[in-house]
Amino acid sequence: MVVKMATKNKPTEVAGKSGEPEALSGGTAVEKAAEVPKESAPKRKGSSGKFLLKIEKRTIDFVDYDEADYLLIASGSSKQGYTLATQLGHSIVEPVPSLFTFKIDDPQLAKLSGVTFPKVKAKLKLETVGRSIPQLTQVGPMLVTHWGLSGPVILRLSAWGARNLFSSDYEGILHVDFIPDVHIDDVKSILIQHKNQFVKQKVLNWCPSKLGLVKRCWKYILDREGLNGDILWASVSNNTLLSVASLLKQYSFRVKGKGQFKDEFVTAGGVPLSEITLSTMESKIQSDLFFAGEVLNIDGVTGGFNFQNNERSSWAILGLQHN
Repeated sequence: MVVKMATKNKPTEVAGKSGEPEALSGGTAVEKAAEVPKESAPKRKGSSGKFLLKIEKRTIDFVDYDEADYLLIASGSSKQGYTLATQLGHSIVEPVPSLFTFKIDDPQLAKLSGVTFPKVKAKLKLETVGRSIPQLTQVGPMLVTHWGLSGPVILRLSAWGARNLFSSDYEGILHVDFIPDVHIDDVKSILIQHKNQFVKQKVLNWCPSKLGLVKRCWKYILDREGLNGDILWASVSNNTLLSVASLLKQYSFRVKGKGQFKDEFVTAGGVPLSEITLSTMESKIQSDLFFAGEVLNIDGVTGGFNFQNNERSSWAILGLQHN
């Protein structure tokens, strides 16, 4: 389907620069919008007061036209929807991926694949961000995957930092506190007391239960410190234990990218909310034009919020039409 604006003289087609349409699953097509001079892109619909729709079937030689009193663009993160919105007078906040996992540059981390941490404190540092952004520090569950890190705490960081991560080419440093509810001085005391209590036990086999770490994670920390897990607790110096405590409270991961392409849940960006009447989802620029869903510049910190946005914006439009 190709949307045209019905002008007083002739319809202005939303045409592509290349002239090649992008096929949709329904067998129709929406052509890419060309850069049209402002004077030829009407602010209002034409003398008929309607939107003129051009309908094409690519499988057969068929072209038809139809008129509509209202137009709803609910195209998700498709470029076609942004193109239509621009042609109809709207601006677009540059779309970038949001809600994605972090790829971590650490081959040893894959050994922890599947391990879940119920509560960590994670702080994301990016070279392109000179100031402190509170939202780039999050607390919550974290999951280790075979390529890096995921879980609610990582997804929230990717949502709040979507644009900064995009401008940083998805590279930065992630500082993780594995036991945020325990002060570092208390961690040091726990380790030293454990050493004094289990002097003849192997370090790897006797991880302090108060730390709440699974054995694979404990070994990962020991390996990072260069501590052989087969030695006895009596042989571990207090200085080494202090270093282990520091690792547990601020472990640094190098972020080297996001999850595989299309793994992200939503897209940040789209039609600015300032150009929409939120109570009805109608355009402030073009009357009888409505937007719903991810084509708008809305993205929540979890996928559920984005489903809610899609539902509520649609209901707002349906309620208006019903009234």
